[in-house]
Amino acid sequence: MSLREVVLSVRGLKKVFEGSPSVVAIESLNMDVYDGEFLCIVGPSGCGKTTLLRILAGLEKPTSGEVLLKGKPIKGPGPDRVMVFQEYSLFPWRTVLGNVMFGLELKGLSRQEAIREAMKYIMLVGLEGFENMYPHELSGGMKQRVALARALACNPDVLLMDEPLSALDAQTRNYMQEELIKIWDRTRKTIIFVTHNVEEAVYLGDRVMVLTARPAKIKSTIEVNIERPRNRFASEFLKLRMKILDMLREEIEKVMIRSNHSLRP
Repeated sequence: MSLREVVLSVRGLKKVFEGSPSVVAIESLNMDVYDGEFLCIVGPSGCGKTTLLRILAGLEKPTSGEVLLKGKPIKGPGPDRVMVFQEYSLFPWRTVLGNVMFGLELKGLSRQEAIREAMKYIMLVGLEGFENMYPHELSGGMKQRVALARALACNPDVLLMDEPLSALDAQTRNYMQEELIKIWDRTRKTIIFVTHNVEEAVYLGDRVMVLTARPAKIKSTIEVNIERPRNRFASEFLKLRMKILDMLREEIEKVMIRSNHSLRP
C-alpha cells in the first residue's frame, strides 16, 4: 500500500467545538489515504468519526492542522469529494433518473448528456428498469443505491460514506456490502467509509483505522490482507474482527470510566 499514490493527507488535525464547556473532538490526528483505496474507520460512539468525515468533505473547518487533497488544501466543499450519508437524502420529487442527473446538471451537461451519463451509473448499481420510479416507491437498499449512483456520477476523487448501510436490515446490509465491493472493484474509487460495525469494516476495507475515544486520535491502522470475496466465517476473518473489537472495548471502557467519575458527587 505504501507504494501507491497518496491522494488525501491529514496532518496535525484538531477540532474544538466552542461552548461551555468546549469539546475537543479531534486532536493530533495524522493520516494518509491512498489512491483507489477502500479505507474503513471505526471507533466508539461519539468519538469524532463523522466530524472527521465532515472536515474531509469541507463541511466543517478544522481548528488547526491541514487537510490536503492531491497536495492542495481543502478549504470547503467541492466536486472532487462527494459524501453519502446514513439518510438517503434523495429528492422526493425527482425520479431515480432525475436524482442521479442532479449533479451532472450542476456541472453544465446538456439534458441528453446528463441522461446518457446517469444511465451508466444506474446500470452500474443494478437499477436499470427503475429509472422512472420515485424514492417512495423504492426499498431502503434501492434508495441507497440511488444515492451511491448519484455520488459516483459526479466522478469525485474521493467518496466519503458515513454509515450508509446502517439503516438497512441485516440481510439487505450484507447484500449491499457485496454489491458495494463489486462497484468499487469496477470503478476503483478512493472510498473512506465510516461504520460502527466491525464485521462490515473487515469485510469491506483494504485497511481499518481504529479511532480512540474522544478526542479522536488514531489508535491503530490495520491492513486487511484477506483475499476477496471474503468469508465472514474464516478463521483469519474472525481473528481480525476480534482483534479490532478488543481495541474498541478498551476505548469504550475509557468512556465508561469517565462517565462514572463525572456522575460522582
